[in-house]
Order: sequence, then C-alpha cells, then structure tokens
Amino acid sequence: MKNFLKQIRDDVSGNALMIFAGALVPMLMTIGTAVDLSVAYMAKAKLQNACDAAALAGRQIMQGTNFDNSVKQEANKFFNFNFPEGTLGTEDLVFRISQDQDLAQINGSASVTVPTPLMSIFGFDEADVSVACDATRDFGNNDVMLVLDVTGSMLEPPSAIGGISKIERLRKGAMGLYRALDDTLAGATTRYGIVPYSHTVNVGRMLNDRDIIDRQLYVDGTWRFTDCKRPYSNWYCETVVQENKPPPAGYYNGDRGYRYAAEFIPGEKRFAANISKWRSKSAFRTSGDGCIEERSSIGNGDTPIRIGNSVSTNDIDLRARTDNDTERQFGRYDSARTDSSRHENDGSATSGGTAFWNIGNRWIQTGCPSEATHFLTYGSENDFKTAINNATARVTGGTYHDIGMLWGARLISRTGFFASLNPEERNNFPVDQHIVFMTDGALDTGETLYSAFGIQALQNRMRGSGTLDDIHISRFQSICNIVRARGVTVWVIALDEDNTDDIARCATSPAHFWTSDGSDLEQVFETIGRGIGNLRLTR
Repeated sequence: MKNFLKQIRDDVSGNALMIFAGALVPMLMTIGTAVDLSVAYMAKAKLQNACDAAALAGRQIMQGTNFDNSVKQEANKFFNFNFPEGTLGTEDLVFRISQDQDLAQINGSASVTVPTPLMSIFGFDEADVSVACDATRDFGNNDVMLVLDVTGSMLEPPSAIGGISKIERLRKGAMGLYRALDDTLAGATTRYGIVPYSHTVNVGRMLNDRDIIDRQLYVDGTWRFTDCKRPYSNWYCETVVQENKPPPAGYYNGDRGYRYAAEFIPGEKRFAANISKWRSKSAFRTSGDGCIEERSSIGNGDTPIRIGNSVSTNDIDLRARTDNDTERQFGRYDSARTDSSRHENDGSATSGGTAFWNIGNRWIQTGCPSEATHFLTYGSENDFKTAINNATARVTGGTYHDIGMLWGARLISRTGFFASLNPEERNNFPVDQHIVFMTDGALDTGETLYSAFGIQALQNRMRGSGTLDDIHISRFQSICNIVRARGVTVWVIALDEDNTDDIARCATSPAHFWTSDGSDLEQVFETIGRGIGNLRLTR
C-alpha cells in the first residue's frame, strides 16, 4: 500500500489538465472583467465627451447670464448627438444641465448603465457610469469698437427682403451684441466705442486745438445757399449763388441761413479760412459737426497734402505735439449744412440752410455723420440702444471704408492718440480688444465727392497706382493688417452685399466674417457677442 501511494505521488501525467481546470474560473473572471470594463470605460469616455460638448454648447448660446429653455434645448441637442440612446448597448441614460451659483457657469451631469454579459456569470449584471461637466465663459474685460457704415444706401431696405431700412435693422441688430455680452452679474466688464463713418468721420470733440490746422485751404467753386425763413407754417426760400467767391461776410442772422467766413485768394483756385464758420478751433471741435479732413501720410509734409495708398503705424499713432506741428494736424471738413435744414421733418424748426458745391457744373451735397464715441460702459440695454441711435442719426454720403477703419484703429490703439484710455489690464485682468466692422456695400468713392480726403479731381491728394477705389481699398487693407498684428480681433459683417472680397480679407479669419441679408442681422451680432471671450470647461 505504501508503494502504491508513492507511485501515485510520483506520477505527474494529466496534471496540466487538472491545473487548467482549476484556473479556468479565475481566468474567465479576469478576461470577462477586462472585456466588460473596457466597454464601460469606452462608454464613460463617450459620455464625458457628450457632456462636455453639451455644456459648452449651452454656455455658448446663453445671452449674458440668462439661463432659459433655449439653453437647455441646445445642450440636450448636442448631448444626444454625441451620445445617442443605446450607445454601446447602454441603458437608463440620464442627462441634466443647470445653472451654477456662479451665474456665468453651467453644470452638467450624465449617467448610464452598461451591461456586463461576461461578468453576469458571476452575478455582476451591469456597471453604473456617471460623469460631470461644467462650462463657463471668461468674458473678463473686453473693449469692443463698432465701426458702422452710415452711408446713404443704409436708408434703403435690403434688396432681397425689402421692409424696413438697413439702418433700422442695424439699430435693432446691435442689441443682440449687447445682450450676448451682458455678463455684468458675473463680474465682466465690456466697454463699447462707436465710429459711424461715411466719406468722413465726426471726431472733433475727441481732439485738442493743437490737432487742428490753423489756416486751411479750400478748393474754390460756386456755392449755392438756400436760405429758408421762418415760421415753419409758411416757409419760403431764396437761393443765393456766389460765383467764384465765398458767401458775403454778413450772410448770417440768427434764423436766416448760414455764414461761411473765409478769406478768398484772388487768382487761385482756392480760398483759405482761419476761423471758418465755427469762428475758432475750439468751437469747431465742440460743435457736434466736427468732421475732419485727413492729414497727409506721415513723412509727406503738409503742403500740399499727399495721402499714400498704404497706412503706417505712424499714421495711426502720431499726434500733433505743438500748435505748429502742421504735418500731424487735421483740417476742418466744412459740410456747409446744418441739422436744422431738415425743417420738412421738424415742425419746430425755425431756420435752415443747405449748401451744395458746384464742381464741373455738378452740384455736390456734403454731409457730416454723427459723432464718434470713446469706449464707455452701458448699464442697460436701453442706454446702449440710445448710444447706437445717436451714432446712426445722420445717414448720408459715400462709402470710404478706410476712413472708418482708420479712426477705429486710432481709438483702440494702446500706443497712439488715446493710449491712456486703453489699458492692457483692468483690475489685474487683461483687456481683450475687438473691432466689429459693418458695411452694406462696396467702396463708393468719387473724384468729385468732397470727402475727408478732399476733392480728388481738383486737389489730387490721393497717391498710388490703380484707380481711386484701388487706392482706398489698399489703405483699408493695410489698416486691417496693422490692427490684427496688434492682437485686435476683427469681426466683419457684410449687410446686403454680394461683392465681399475686399472687406472679407479684413476679418481675423473666415470664421470672423459674416454675411446677412438683413433678416438675421440681430442673430449675427448675437453670435459675434458669444464669440467674444474665452469659452472653456471648468473641470
């Protein structure tokens, strides 16, 4: 018996089968766990991605800190797209989105049950997976400069849809930008500046006396003055034409028309004005009609004025240092018109006068847009609406994109005219800079149009190759290049315009360029507003 037991002990044949049989159960548990857990991990990764996408999408569509059903719907849409019901065989899918106590942040959570068929052999039928996601927008500090086309065509309805005028659509649409950036409850600070532009800009109130040239040369021509007397109920008008000389010095009397005080230079196609109609440079700057004639390109001297087909950083930044720094001084654009001339729309008006310039037997009406404004904060949407309405009150003239963009660049520059107003940080947080440029058309210049660049047919101020339009487009592009290189994000909106190649290139990227037929202008402004700032996940 002893020998038999010894033989059994020493006989190892068939042991492998026994060992395998004994190890099969734990091996199946290990493999099953690995397979089922890999499915669970895949499900969790997809669930997390879907939750993150939903939180970002929901925060992106929020207007300021307004959390409503549209935010929930947008978040659910993105979640369901990225994690459809039944993904990887999962069950009991739940997704929730809510607003955090920090009103700028939204919180999401998602959970799902993952079946574990291999582990079910051992009594583990399923695995619960859950994730969380948060998203916020770091608006921080933003300076947004609006450069807005207020040329005559903006009084027309959009060509494709008709209805109200484009200028009315602009006034309404800009509110979308304010609402999208209204994160005041979250501690954000957004300032807005406005530059309405046509063939010139109204920036006199922003300048000092030394920025304005003393003795300015005007091109000579025939001036026609329409003198309308009160009372409004029985207006009657007289036309006074002065051939080759300015109006008589006494042509000014309270309710009767308009006086242009100037020194006529006999024998020359020009006359000079030291005081012009404003009597002094200070009166010009603060008149509300402080539109300017652009100075020579820096380095080209002051007489005659020569403006190049490109713009340099010096053209943007350098400012007159003294009263005698004539190369850096601007002229006074004499529009020869007053707001009260619109007596046909204002029963309270008591006087009016409209002047036209006769160039080559063509009467050229001149005009001055509303005043530009420095960066300001607005405490309510109604305050912002009032500012937009005031900036777009005067709609007239040709389309010179470069003069609008140039003054937008000057107002936002941290190294130029208004550097002290444009800090890099506020309250130890950086300030992001943006320009929103909106126009309803291609460049519209003319050699006989009196613009900020004078009258090209008579003064020949613009220099460069190509047509006059080519020169101005070249200037516009060079300004865009400079502001982008300075870290300013440029957004461009083309309203009711098919020929967009020239202006589209100004935008920071194709994603920063928008077109609108007018029907969706408010949504475009909202989208731009949501694009300003840094959208990010918080965990």
